[in-house]
Amino acid sequence: MVNALRVSLLVTTDLPPDTDLTEFGRLLVDSVRTLQRDEVTYPAFLRGGVFWLDRPLPPSDDGIPRAAAEELRFAALLGHLSAGHPPGSSKETVADACRAITAAVAARYGDLGSPPAVMAIRSEDVRERTPSSAVSVGPAETFPKTADPSARDVWSRAEGSGQVEGQPLATARKVQVPEPTV
Repeated sequence: MVNALRVSLLVTTDLPPDTDLTEFGRLLVDSVRTLQRDEVTYPAFLRGGVFWLDRPLPPSDDGIPRAAAEELRFAALLGHLSAGHPPGSSKETVADACRAITAAVAARYGDLGSPPAVMAIRSEDVRERTPSSAVSVGPAETFPKTADPSARDVWSRAEGSGQVEGQPLATARKVQVPEPTV
């Protein structure tokens, strides 16, 4: 049997105002495909919805363009990180994901002043707080472009969570998954 872990995540960061949310979401998904702790690497995947947490700044009163730091916008992802064979606890897996996400965001967007925040949250928060306008992202990119609550429930069941509709998922749990037969 293979050990697997599922953690509900919130990722937030500042981004340039012209950032495409779908591209940002794909960057996050791609950054966690292989996580590393010391010498050990392990597979992971991330699914969720990305969205802006703020509105663009209005033009300045004097017509002068705002400085780049003032124009940064606050974006977020709410979703689920699943990892196979994590070498540590859910807290350590989130730390591994944070390192991977921080490196990917810095490589793509440069120094934005502070690293992304990556934290474990309750599964209920993902379902309840992801806006319907969120852009859905995941490894297969087979989801509809907006995340409505019924679609998010289907994604949870598709991940093999065993969730019964109306029952909350655990924030992080280890499950036994049979190894594939060759």
